[in-house]
Amino acid sequence: MPTLNRLNQLAQINLNPLAFGRGIERETLRVDRQGRIARTGHPEALGSALTHPSITTDYSEALLEFITGVHSTPKGALEELGLLHRFTAARLGDEQLWPASMPAILPGEAEIPIAQYGSSHIGRLKTVYRNGLWHRYGRTMQTIAGVHYNWSIPEHFWQAWVEQCGWQGSLQSFINEEYFGLIRGFRRHSWLLLYLFGASPAVDKSFAQGGRTDHLETLDEHTLYLPYATTLRMSKMGYSNAAQDSLYVCFNSLQTYTETLAEAIHTSYEPYESLGIKVGDDYRQINANVLQIENEYYSDLRPKRVTRSGEKPLRALNDRGVEYIEVRCLDVDPYAPYGIDETRMDFVDLFLFWCLVQDNEIVQREECFTLRDNNQKVAAYGRDPSLTLTIKGESVPLRDQGLRILDSIASIVQQTELLPASRAHYLALLDTQRQSLLNPELTPSARLLADIKEAGSFSAAALQQAQRHGPELQERADDKAKTEALERIALRSLEEQREIERQSTGEFDEFLASYQSQ
Repeated sequence: MPTLNRLNQLAQINLNPLAFGRGIERETLRVDRQGRIARTGHPEALGSALTHPSITTDYSEALLEFITGVHSTPKGALEELGLLHRFTAARLGDEQLWPASMPAILPGEAEIPIAQYGSSHIGRLKTVYRNGLWHRYGRTMQTIAGVHYNWSIPEHFWQAWVEQCGWQGSLQSFINEEYFGLIRGFRRHSWLLLYLFGASPAVDKSFAQGGRTDHLETLDEHTLYLPYATTLRMSKMGYSNAAQDSLYVCFNSLQTYTETLAEAIHTSYEPYESLGIKVGDDYRQINANVLQIENEYYSDLRPKRVTRSGEKPLRALNDRGVEYIEVRCLDVDPYAPYGIDETRMDFVDLFLFWCLVQDNEIVQREECFTLRDNNQKVAAYGRDPSLTLTIKGESVPLRDQGLRILDSIASIVQQTELLPASRAHYLALLDTQRQSLLNPELTPSARLLADIKEAGSFSAAALQQAQRHGPELQERADDKAKTEALERIALRSLEEQREIERQSTGEFDEFLASYQSQ
């Protein structure tokens, strides 16, 4: 369906097309005042990392993750995210929150703490999965942080649009089709987000123990970098290896996505077999397959459905369809106290809406790998003025293609029913990003690189930025009631973990076998 027809259909339903649901998952390392990764356990004052709905850990025990609910505006999501930051910062003692995607100063590989979730079967499963990541990718990988942007379209919007389109199937089938059309468009153009918002052009030299930095250059005594990099986090330095590099997951439909991902989860991989699954009483990994679970596939975007307790994500998707999408390619913004700001959220909203209304044709297998190559080039060399991308089989300058996309988004803003003030806001936002394409020095990655050079090292620059964020992370007088509510949630989460542990009966081996059989 041509883009213009889709826009006309949207106009007919007389609903605000930008009334999305937004949620944020922000990861951040706990570090000491010298910028060294914390080796303390998850603070008890924050509750249980296993059961707390809003404050948990991700890969490393030191890697906090803040999770907001769904909000109708970027401002609402940021207000909740800010509260979680302030509540946490006030309970860290001598530790602080690291403001960058690439990690702080790391100890020896074996001393990087892996996340712990208690003695229950489900808690052990989460830790065993991370043990598998350690053996497959190294512990240094478990210290990288990002921002995940959860984005959904309200059901009343889908109801109106499905009637306008004359769809004959079920509403959920329509929703699945529309989300996967958006996903195809996103995968073709997500390199633009890496260029505009990448903010990890350098790493501390302690990261080199992970064995992925041979191609980097020395910037100073303590820092490695690539001169034109935008996001080393999303480059081959991130969660990639030979198994992932050759993996083909098809995002053309719910069926092709779940089938190809399930195949990887159930296909044995000899190098992982040689690691062993269980050595003595200790599990090294969940299994020896290409992927232990679906979350190990490190894609720039995932279709998602809220899971039930103990339910695998693919089972939830197959049974109940797509509920929202998770944008995973955003670096932590070191200049935003909460890792992301309204400007970035507004642009991502526009970008996703633009992807939705495109005529997004099927992505053939060969193109899938080309798109991956485009992203890798932008991650490592995005600010190189001579960089070209492969677009429909042709070599195209990144800047030219980026400007075409921004012009196309601007035309949709002009055609969409918006209040004049909103239209002016979005057009100004697009013009700001256009300037970043014309002048790469305006990008966050270039700004951070300049700050690193001025400060003398990556870690020194990040510490300076953490200090600047200090006032924004102090609890406010009007936080009192919400802070007390968070304290109650923390206490309740600890009790919930204890109850789950009391109810964990039988052998863990049997639990694991049952989980994997879904």
